[in-house]
Amino acid sequence: MKLKEQIKEYARERLDMDYIGITGVDRLSGAPAGNRPTDILPGAKSVIVMAVRITKGALQTVYRAHEDGLSHLLCIYGAHGYTLTPNFHLLFASYGMARFLEKNGHMATPLPSGPGQGGAPFSHRHAAVGAGLGEFGWMGILVTPDNGPRQRLVSVITRAELEPDPMYSGPKLCDPTRCDICVRICPSQAISKTKSKTVTIGGRTFVYGDLNMPRCRISTEGLSTRTGGLKDIEIPENPTNEDIDKAHEQMDPRQKGVGVMVGNRVTYQCGYCLAYCPIGEFGWLKTVSNRKLK
Repeated sequence: MKLKEQIKEYARERLDMDYIGITGVDRLSGAPAGNRPTDILPGAKSVIVMAVRITKGALQTVYRAHEDGLSHLLCIYGAHGYTLTPNFHLLFASYGMARFLEKNGHMATPLPSGPGQGGAPFSHRHAAVGAGLGEFGWMGILVTPDNGPRQRLVSVITRAELEPDPMYSGPKLCDPTRCDICVRICPSQAISKTKSKTVTIGGRTFVYGDLNMPRCRISTEGLSTRTGGLKDIEIPENPTNEDIDKAHEQMDPRQKGVGVMVGNRVTYQCGYCLAYCPIGEFGWLKTVSNRKLK
């Protein structure tokens, strides 16, 4: 069995991954300096991208929070849709894959899952597009044909020269001219309907919506009662990250018992754009998405 086939079998059978794809580092040459695969591992030839699906049971708590006003359930999504289960699972998978590669004689750098502080100095979503797992949704994250945006990603950079997988070339998965559910459902209006970003991967150009990260943090970090917060905190219309950091000082102290704590803050209390996206096989989510949004 060729090394590429061994890698994919190991990822699926031993690491319990739902998706795996491989891209050459050349497809990711447009990444910012310092964040390219060869900046992280000199001599790198390939990037292995793995992903796990978020469980339907965790995702349905997002629907219950919005439709039924049960925002306290979002701690379940925070734990098992983002912070603890998927990201820790992926963290160990990244380490396991790197060990597998090095036992086969190929240096490999395992990356942490997730972006930002504590996450990877590397874009897993851009690598996933390069590895053929799917394309960008308007909300700026990977969407796959069968599961939409409802998976979490991690990558391993290696000096092994592996044949890259073909990039996704099927029907367009996300068309913002026909669907703007992610824009409308966002509790903090963080996804622009008109502003966009453009990126080139493997010689192809992709466009996705501009995300206002400070506004996104209002929802994901529980600073609103709509997403599990115990009180609504007054925040400027166009906040900076510094404004959001200051808002944390005004949080109800009891909120430490509401969600998943990372450092001194509750994080990832919101998954509305993922849950309500109609892409993929989740029939019940498609039904919900077609309702009039509150």
